[in-house]
Amino acid sequence: MGKGLVAVAWALLVLASTPAFAQVNFVGEWNGRYHEDQPDRVPGEEPGDFSGIPINEAARFYGDSWDVARHSVLEHQCAPYTLPYMFFGPNQFRIWQEHNVDTQELVAIRMHMGTYQQQRTIWMDGRPHPPEYAPHTFQGFSTGVWNGDVLTITTTHIKAGYYRRTGVPASDRLTVVEHWMRHGNVLSQVTIATDPVYLTEPYIRSQEFVLMERGNTNWLYNCEYVMEVPKDKNEVPHYLPGANPWIGEFSAKHAMPEAGVRGGAETLLPEWKPGAKPAAPRAGANGGFAPEVLPQRLAAGDVESVHVQGNVHMIVGAGANIAVQVGADGVLVVDTGEAGTSDKVLAAIKELAPGKEIRWVLNTGMNASHTGGNEAISKAGRTVNGNIAAIVAHENASARMIKAGVPDAARPFNTYFEGNRDFPFNGEPILLFHDDATADDTGTVVMFRRSDVIAAGDLFRTDSYPVIDLANGGSIDGSIAGLNRILDLAVPSKMLEEGGTYVIPGHGRIGDQNDVLMYRDMLVIIRDRIRSMVEKKMSLEQVRAARPTLDYDGRYGTDTGAWTTAMFIEAIYREMSASAGSAGQRSVR
Repeated sequence: MGKGLVAVAWALLVLASTPAFAQVNFVGEWNGRYHEDQPDRVPGEEPGDFSGIPINEAARFYGDSWDVARHSVLEHQCAPYTLPYMFFGPNQFRIWQEHNVDTQELVAIRMHMGTYQQQRTIWMDGRPHPPEYAPHTFQGFSTGVWNGDVLTITTTHIKAGYYRRTGVPASDRLTVVEHWMRHGNVLSQVTIATDPVYLTEPYIRSQEFVLMERGNTNWLYNCEYVMEVPKDKNEVPHYLPGANPWIGEFSAKHAMPEAGVRGGAETLLPEWKPGAKPAAPRAGANGGFAPEVLPQRLAAGDVESVHVQGNVHMIVGAGANIAVQVGADGVLVVDTGEAGTSDKVLAAIKELAPGKEIRWVLNTGMNASHTGGNEAISKAGRTVNGNIAAIVAHENASARMIKAGVPDAARPFNTYFEGNRDFPFNGEPILLFHDDATADDTGTVVMFRRSDVIAAGDLFRTDSYPVIDLANGGSIDGSIAGLNRILDLAVPSKMLEEGGTYVIPGHGRIGDQNDVLMYRDMLVIIRDRIRSMVEKKMSLEQVRAARPTLDYDGRYGTDTGAWTTAMFIEAIYREMSASAGSAGQRSVR
């Protein structure tokens, strides 16, 4: 081989072993450059200002109900900003990189946020996003790819938050795509938020950060929530429809058309004029921008397990969520799923605890989606004295099952009647709590104290409004009280209101205290609205027409199926009407 060919071959070898281009380095400490939209960043927004955001009617209704005093609620005090807002407030952050030790390939970009001391990881190794039933966090789950010198980041699994502190909501179905570009000591960031619940099209913003010569991202403090003013700790400050005194103040102060500051995609156009019709949502999922396929979705008919923490796992796909605790003593199962799924459930349990026997089966209620597998799961197990695994529930659950004609082999015989019960299993205390009137009067909440996991049953769910079964003792007030109990039991990780105690819902994804808090807040607000309408002598038809659940329907509502939004409103209406009647009778006496 000639010298020329050798040189060419060597050059090709070198090129094949090195990246096609050098990746931009974002390592360093960065500080926000506040020069655009100053009021939107520092010192903050003004009440009633929804301008510049392509929100829908539901988000506007939510914002009109927002009371800034909600930040004073104990569990809200230490909650940090979520990703869509995090970079737009005063924020300094540190970036560093994690490389594979052997190949030196970039595995992840790590971030420490000065505000609220949050940690963020942007995975660069091609891993998929978590399944849809995985927990959400304030910063979500992020993956990054290079497009030339631009780093494109996609984030899912973000907790519910807001786009602006005026109460413009961001749902937990949000996806955020970021583009990072560096020019010298300036980092430019473009964020594209798509939200099928509250936005009619992607919300695009940009900002810049400057590299600091001297680092200063150590804004360290201990956030300890405190009751500064004596009041009901479970109070949820909000304005009833039409009662917010701040609506109109911002537009009057700045001599702007009120319709313009109310937000909406149509107001973003330069040709917009007051009186213009609202813009129709773009075709597709938020204009086709939302990469909704990123979270791994469970195929119909599949049953899978996921480790929650400690000794506890969750099985999904069997109709209702199933909690499984495994350990040296054997297996304890909370709920058994719907009929016809037991073979797959038992196979999943066998994988979690090979060679271990099912000793206990606990029921969180009487619903068939939770108890349909009782007989099969119980008979597949065995107590220490050789009997089939015992089914445990509150006595109301057993009584309701008898009335419904459930066979003896499928209903609980080990029952309790008191408000709570406990017993040890697998090296940790198992705590059972009963409230007489949640979804119905049969409910049990199960806490695994050492694993720090709560199985809430249908008291808490992330896929729909709660089922309020009035005929079987259910109530909205009891549901709120039961959620308040979970808030008392749950403790978040560190100072950031996430993680810590995990809560397995009856249906939907794994939650934590913050998720339960947002669900509780929603129920309090909807109940108060309907109660106010009842006090005004509005009929059920008038209440439905007023749409008291509008701001949450995109997330939890439905017009089809066994439990519709109309049925949910009616249940609360009848409960509030009965309460108003009882109060009137007491006042006559």
